[in-house]
Amino acid sequence: MFHTNYFEIQANSYYDLGLKEGQLFKQSAIELINKKKQHKSWDIKLEKSKRLIGPAEKAFSHLVEELKGYAKGAKVLFSDLWVLSLEDELSKTDRCTTVVTNSGKLIAHNEDWNADSKDAICVLKKSIKDFTILELFYYNTLGGNSISINSHGFVQAVNTLVHSDRQIGIPRNVIARWLSETKSPQQDFNKLSTLQRSAGYSHTFINLQSKIWNIESTASRQILLDVTPPFVHTNHYLTELKKFENNNNLRGSMDRYEFAHSSLRKSMSLTDLQKLMSNNSKKTRTSVFNKGTIARMIVNLEKFIAYIWLLRESKKGWIKYNIDFLNRR
Repeated sequence: MFHTNYFEIQANSYYDLGLKEGQLFKQSAIELINKKKQHKSWDIKLEKSKRLIGPAEKAFSHLVEELKGYAKGAKVLFSDLWVLSLEDELSKTDRCTTVVTNSGKLIAHNEDWNADSKDAICVLKKSIKDFTILELFYYNTLGGNSISINSHGFVQAVNTLVHSDRQIGIPRNVIARWLSETKSPQQDFNKLSTLQRSAGYSHTFINLQSKIWNIESTASRQILLDVTPPFVHTNHYLTELKKFENNNNLRGSMDRYEFAHSSLRKSMSLTDLQKLMSNNSKKTRTSVFNKGTIARMIVNLEKFIAYIWLLRESKKGWIKYNIDFLNRR
């Protein structure tokens, strides 16, 4: 059984992938653009976003081509879709909880936004030739900005960070999409260090050998850590980059971290982890599972299975997806 909002795309190029995404999710793009254009802030965001296209195209032209294909398929202006694809790049917000346990074999991620956004996310399995990614996918973006699994054998979980330094550069959603295809977090970190970025995320990577990395970044700084499980990340800095912190805990990042950190064990059953990621004991944004949680994924790298829950289809509970496309070498 799959979710109703589960989709598969097979493409021959990045542009072709975007074209097919646009054709598939056309209605969402048109409706959201029309809605956003009613806001007074639209023209300001449009102008600000244009400054970020050049840096992105210079570093990752293939990803810009993907988004141009998306715009073509959805029959919308690229400039309008580009604004949507940046999501919260032009504002300040924080979201999501990620945990890793069982020696790196069990990974869980709660995707938080707001309940009104439950229809903006789906499960997408996308392939370019023989390379595949399964992810929680936000419509009107490049993807890679939630939790994803790639056929090189890497899981990436992304957590929003709010920091004080910003600059004109490559948007963090473009960075996240690029990193969703990682073959080597260490090599990608080395490249990341050379790129001028507009903002930063937390990126947690786990491979099939149970090695775990975490990259925390701002617009101008980045740190790579080798992580020992159990591990938790929410929406504030755990490294010396906390000096750039601009998080007032409005959405409970510190509270979620403390609860998950105190509840996580070195060895947990799937049921126990599902209970942890379902905990809403505080009944507010500070709970691991809260009114903003719109999707969840648990990845079992020992059994090559992903368990996915969508708020928009919550009555179905957790649905199991085989991830047998992973390169098991």
